[in-house]
Amino acid sequence: MKEVLNLRYVSTTLLLMSSRILHIVKWYPNPVDPQNGIFVKKHIDATTDHPYVLGFVDAKFETLEKDNLTLYGAQEMIISAKVAALYVTLAKVQPDVVHFHCYAKDFWAYSKILISKGIPYIHSEHWSGLLAENNTSIRGIKRMMMRNFFEKAAYILPVSEALSKGIRQIAPKTKLKVVPNIIDEIDFSKPKEFLVKSFCVVGDVVFKIKRQDRILKVFRQLPSSRYELHFYGDGPDFEELKELTKHHINVTLHGRVSNEIVLQALPNHHAHIQFSAYETFGIATLEARKAGLWAISRAAFGSSFYADKGVLWAENEEELLDTMQKVIEQEKPKINPFKGLSERVIGLEIQKCYNALF
Repeated sequence: MKEVLNLRYVSTTLLLMSSRILHIVKWYPNPVDPQNGIFVKKHIDATTDHPYVLGFVDAKFETLEKDNLTLYGAQEMIISAKVAALYVTLAKVQPDVVHFHCYAKDFWAYSKILISKGIPYIHSEHWSGLLAENNTSIRGIKRMMMRNFFEKAAYILPVSEALSKGIRQIAPKTKLKVVPNIIDEIDFSKPKEFLVKSFCVVGDVVFKIKRQDRILKVFRQLPSSRYELHFYGDGPDFEELKELTKHHINVTLHGRVSNEIVLQALPNHHAHIQFSAYETFGIATLEARKAGLWAISRAAFGSSFYADKGVLWAENEEELLDTMQKVIEQEKPKINPFKGLSERVIGLEIQKCYNALF
């Protein structure tokens, strides 16, 4: 079976050697934020070496041009300038397929240009705003443009079945194929033992969605001298979180750090908590399991399909407290390698979509 898989991978790679794929993104690691859209970059990097990437990121930084990457700090960039940049890139790359990542309103205009040139496009989607419980706020012309963009695509690739259902509500005729997030390799090479057992939380600090304030509230009910809580991430509510934790010596705010640093730090903790209001996938839960941690999560997330015995559910604050009390007294569970979510496997799934267009 392994030999067959290798042959299929080689065959797919050979087919792609004569084709050019241009990736267009709105989220991508950049000089302002190294974590921005890291999951998008992992999908792109899984498909080929030195991919062609054109990015319009909602931030301010000098245009970054390196190898096949052109990244604009496009916060004040008007649509005509973006379209001009697209025309320049199309002339330079001459792509056979364009692969969009994470819907932006400008993508509808770009798709019309591609259609006029006979260039097919596919689209990968991660955005939680398209979940069934959230997409009712997308209305009018915005919803019509989104539906048109989705239904004209050769494929739409949501990262979870939950997200697939939400997209289907907006664009019933869309050709959908679920392609999950990549669960990256964990770095066990730099051990750092904490004095006491610790919980960790990885994600943007946005109380309304990620609910770090509620996690902190529950943690305060544990014996403060026996355990630690570590937050990795930055965001609009970071300063408020800092104020809430300033008198807690057992709570550490690491702020915005790179994905590599997070993957190095994970194995040193005892359990990870993901208590968000919603998640299209919830990649941090599976990264925690790959690092050998207990993972506490809500069952509604897209990654729940892959949960094992090391993932425990907590739907409300009472269940969260009960689960935290239970796992902290237990030894860590076995590591789950998630081989089906590796860079190679996911890259092959995306490549199959490209090949179907030739």
